[in-house]
Amino acid sequence: MISFAHPWLLLLLPVVLWLGWSFRASAPAAFSRAPVLLRHPALARLGQGQAQTASAARRWLPLVLALLALAAARPQSEGGWLPPEGEGRDILLLIDASPSMAIHDMTLEGTSVPRMAVLKQAAQGFIDARVQDRLGLIVFSDAAATAVPLTTDRAAVAAQLARLTPGSTGAATAIGESLGVALRQIEGREHPPVIVLFTDGDNTGGVLRPREALAYAERLGLRLYTVAVTPDEVPPTPQGDGLREPTLAEMSEITGGAAYQAGDADSLARILAEIDRREATTTPPPSERVKLEWYPAPLGLALLLLALGQLRELRGGRAA
Repeated sequence: MISFAHPWLLLLLPVVLWLGWSFRASAPAAFSRAPVLLRHPALARLGQGQAQTASAARRWLPLVLALLALAAARPQSEGGWLPPEGEGRDILLLIDASPSMAIHDMTLEGTSVPRMAVLKQAAQGFIDARVQDRLGLIVFSDAAATAVPLTTDRAAVAAQLARLTPGSTGAATAIGESLGVALRQIEGREHPPVIVLFTDGDNTGGVLRPREALAYAERLGLRLYTVAVTPDEVPPTPQGDGLREPTLAEMSEITGGAAYQAGDADSLARILAEIDRREATTTPPPSERVKLEWYPAPLGLALLLLALGQLRELRGGRAA
């Protein structure tokens, strides 16, 4: 069904037709009769020929103006449905940068590499896949700090990820502190982001304990995925007050997430692919259609008639 983007321009059609008819009925061209001061039979024939061709061109003028008005109103029809944009998620990546992440006990393409190198490659693939999401990066060792706040600039997140160096900010593993920094970022948000925690050990530093951060995280309703980036089991580390901190698996269970252990590059890639599927971008049903523009047809026809009229006028002048 044809509709118009500017239907009010159709109201100009009667005016345009009237102007065209008025001009069509106007006096012939200036050369239709010979000048009074200079009379010659050849000039008379030239004037008659130009008058005839100009008159023929003016016959099309009402149609040309009507076609131009129709093109200006932009006739349209509806095509197929436009694919809707997915509703992105907020995802915070918490990455352990303690010295143990430099241990060479993993292989990547047949070469022995540190844990951090395997983590960087897998996390880069995860970042590239989350096109619609806002991503943030928090780094922790002795303490925790925000490297990149939540942003849609995936290149900025990837750049900071590439700069990470194990042991550059301390020797401990402050998991509780990293959760605290994340919670401060998401406090007050209507939809708490997903948190993915990468570490190769238990909490060994920081002021805020994981159990304290988890109590608040549970109230906020966020999901925590934990990934142990080590081929070995992560035993709980005794705390100074004698209270046992929750394991990585318990942290994920409390928040409704999931716990994983990546012993090599392939398993880490599979884990992140599974998290990507579990936290897939939601896509609403389509609500807009493609607009097919039809104004080129009347516009092209109007220009063709103008060109033909001009051509006839030029040929008439030469023939005369």
